[in-house]
Order: sequence, then structure tokens, then C-alpha cells
Amino acid sequence: MSVLNKPAIEAYIGASGSGKGVSINARLKELQPSRLIIWDPRNEYAKQARPIHSLQALVRDVRAAGAGGFRLRYVPGAGVKLDTAFDVVCKVAFAAGNLTFVAEELSDVTSPGYAPPAWRRITTQGRHAGLHVLGAAQRPTLIDKTFLANCTRVRCFQLGYDDDIKTMAKETRADPALIGALVTRDTPGGADIRGVEYERRTRELFTVQIKVNSRGAVETRAPYVAETPTAAAKKVPRKRGAT
Repeated sequence: MSVLNKPAIEAYIGASGSGKGVSINARLKELQPSRLIIWDPRNEYAKQARPIHSLQALVRDVRAAGAGGFRLRYVPGAGVKLDTAFDVVCKVAFAAGNLTFVAEELSDVTSPGYAPPAWRRITTQGRHAGLHVLGAAQRPTLIDKTFLANCTRVRCFQLGYDDDIKTMAKETRADPALIGALVTRDTPGGADIRGVEYERRTRELFTVQIKVNSRGAVETRAPYVAETPTAAAKKVPRKRGAT
């Protein structure tokens, strides 16, 4: 691949049930990748790709596809050592190249001070292999800092801890009060999801609303406009000599 390829690394951060999965599914529907690998430890993406339950089968199927299309998701079985399996899946994705790679639940396999070597290679060199990366986590303070540092797009949804709110306010260059106010509410037959999106290349901040019902999800995205602060009360000049 040309070294002129632009990086495409997206973060989806939010507490459990906040709307990350809904947003990622919508993004995949938008991208329509012909080549897709998903690290799917919670078995959440049945509509997106065919399940693979062994690393040997994943390697075999990707090799068999060659430069052709495939949509596969690796679902670790009970007793699988997650960090080792994740490293293998990342190696397969990088070697195959020219694909979309989704990595769910990053706090299971990375930490602020450690990223598996193959994952670090994806986040630092993936653009040269034509990789489009989507990574998700419930808590930004528990995951690989290199991933967050290299993200080109960051989406944030409701968070449960003050430290996480502060971290995501920094990552999105948003007011902590805005991040702290994000909420996902249940509605009759669905949910109302509120989030923000930060585009690092342009330094633009957007508000995101996703309404989910029995017919699917409808997303609205708009440039963020800060609320006008309450005007300070005008000072009444005192007359000379007044007390």
C-alpha cells in the first residue's frame, strides 16, 4: 500500500449498554466492507459476519479468500487465553490487509501501559496495510493509550466514572460538563442514545443522537454549538456619595 494512505482509526467509548454496539453496527452498514474481521468476545455481531471459533479456521479461511472478500468474526470459546488469541487475530488482520478490523472490549486484552505487539502494530502502522480500525471499550482509563492517541475519530457515550469523563473530555476537546451529561435512556420499544463525536483531523466536535425502535436505528449528527452563557447582570452605577 502507498505510504500516502490516510489513517482510519475510530474509538467507540461508553459504559455497558450506552450505545457503542448500535453505533458500530450503523458504521459498518455505512462502510459496507467487503473484507471484515471482528474480534467478538461477547458474540454480539451475528448480523455482520460469519462466526469462527478456532484460530486455525480463521487463518485457513482468510488465506483461502486471498484478495477476495470475506466477513468473519472470531468468537473465543471458554478457556481461551484472550490476550494470546487477540494477538493472533491482529496478526491475521494485518497480514491480510485491505480490510476493516473491529476490536471489541479492548480492556480485556490491553491496558494503559500495555498493548499486544500485533495490536500496537495495527494502530501505529495499519494505514500502510490498508486497515480501517474500529475499537471499543467501556472505560477509556483501562485501555491502551497508543490506540486513543492515534484515533482519527472518537465517539463517546454515557460514562459511569468521573475519571473516564475527564479522560474523554480531554480526548474530544470538549467541556467535561458536556461529556458528563451524555445519557442513554430506554424508550417504549427502544432507546434514545446521546453521544459526541470528535474528528481529530479537522478538530470538529459533533453531537450524536441515535433513536432505536423496532424498525431499526436512526442517527442524527450535527456540529456542536456551545450554549450561550447566561449574561452577567449589569452593574448599576452608584451615585457619588451613595452608601
